[in-house]
Amino acid sequence: MRDDPSSIHEVRDSALGLSAKSMYQIACPSCGAQVAFRSAASVMAVCAYCQSTLLRDADSVRDIGKMSAVLEDYSPIQINTAGMFEGKRFTVVGRIQLEYEDGYWNEWYALFDDGTACWLSDASGKYALTTQSSAVPQEVPIFERIQPGGRFAFEGAGYVASDVRTARCTGGQGELPFKVGEDWQAKVADYRSGPRFLTLDYSDGPAPVAYVGKAVTLETMACQLLREETQIEQSAGKLRGSTANLECPNCGASIAYRPGIAQHLVCQTCHAEVAARAGQAEVLAKNEELEQRTTTLALGDIAKIGGAAWTLIGLMECRETGSTEEASTWVEYLLYHPQKGFQWIVESMEGWDLVTVLDEWPEAAGNGQLRLRGQVFSKLYDYGAEVIWAAGAFNWRVHIGDRVSISDFKQGNMTLTAERSASELNWSLAKRVAARDVLGWFGKAAEAGGLPRQTATVSTGGTRGQLRTVAWIFTALIVVLNIPVLFSSGFDNIEIPFFGLIALWFPIGKFGGSSAGDDD
Repeated sequence: MRDDPSSIHEVRDSALGLSAKSMYQIACPSCGAQVAFRSAASVMAVCAYCQSTLLRDADSVRDIGKMSAVLEDYSPIQINTAGMFEGKRFTVVGRIQLEYEDGYWNEWYALFDDGTACWLSDASGKYALTTQSSAVPQEVPIFERIQPGGRFAFEGAGYVASDVRTARCTGGQGELPFKVGEDWQAKVADYRSGPRFLTLDYSDGPAPVAYVGKAVTLETMACQLLREETQIEQSAGKLRGSTANLECPNCGASIAYRPGIAQHLVCQTCHAEVAARAGQAEVLAKNEELEQRTTTLALGDIAKIGGAAWTLIGLMECRETGSTEEASTWVEYLLYHPQKGFQWIVESMEGWDLVTVLDEWPEAAGNGQLRLRGQVFSKLYDYGAEVIWAAGAFNWRVHIGDRVSISDFKQGNMTLTAERSASELNWSLAKRVAARDVLGWFGKAAEAGGLPRQTATVSTGGTRGQLRTVAWIFTALIVVLNIPVLFSSGFDNIEIPFFGLIALWFPIGKFGGSSAGDDD
């Protein structure tokens, strides 16, 4: 590159707030293209032209082999994307892509204008920005013993473990502060405290490095130089979030999915679990033949909520576990919007709830209560849940038989829910909505007896609905069988059927509840 202020590279870097004079640049030993090291702390760079991995040693650079290109590149972020975090401007200079059993995510390496570094985590449209802490974690847990929900105190704040993963590096771009390769593994435990985010990185051994920051969005970071839709389409083959179809490799049925958004599919016909990459489908698991369900809402339905159009892309039926009574069931519908991300609607015997996964977590308020955004929530229930049926596309791998532990906290018409599995803990906030509002969102007309069904009804009766049905049957039998006896005895024995009816209906009054789709 010419040492000339008019150089297009220098003009670009100047616009990004970077000094071209301070960069270390070298010709790639493999292809001759210019490769820049913008930070003195960067020790590795991946040539954008030939994917050679260049390792920097003092002022020399050597080629240590090829680095795989990143998988389908649907992220709106790219090298040179700029943004603001807590009043400081940053620029993205590198990336590694990490894959685990049920998905993958990006870690973007970025530099602030003062030369300090940060990491921008990018997973299914959720972002967190962290910087390395100068504090050394004390009395840290052993990585293999960390459980979601476990607590850890750091720099005067109490954190809760949210995610524990071992992931494999599958590709990289740009420059990085350490050497990575395709066999390199990241061992990380993420913790949350309100809006704050903490990562303990065990990749280099039992003594972790701590990174602190918080959950962010592209809007709050005022990101610039994001990729255009045409760039995404050119690199990934399909437009991120657009509807695409492929054939199920197990049964041949057509499956609709959203490239770059929801690549884990469950075939609605044969219920095989399928991964979709680069327009190709791979069967991950085959499930036993399941009875076909038909739900109130169907895949592909469009909801107009708050002026935005949301598409129903996935649904699953869940069953309560751990109960001594007959298990209740409910249906969870996954909605997607290109700019707003994901939204859930849940249908149960109690009614309908609009559910949002939280970036800001609740904090303890004493007496077993929790506080979120000034609202205090009281403990309601602890129970388990199991996925017993699923169809459509999801932003993580859904298994039939997946089990989680759930804790609910109540405040007015809102429910705060913790959902814990072996590897992660998530918090969500549900707000009760009337059935007529759900009908309005989806443009559906009410039918006699409640909401319209696509065909047969998903089993949402559960304990309350089935008890009610049984109670009415036995009430009719008691009345029919005892009327002749009562007339012949002059109603002297009326207390027998009377107390029988009380004993029969008492559990119904105890459980209460309304049928699915009833208005509040």
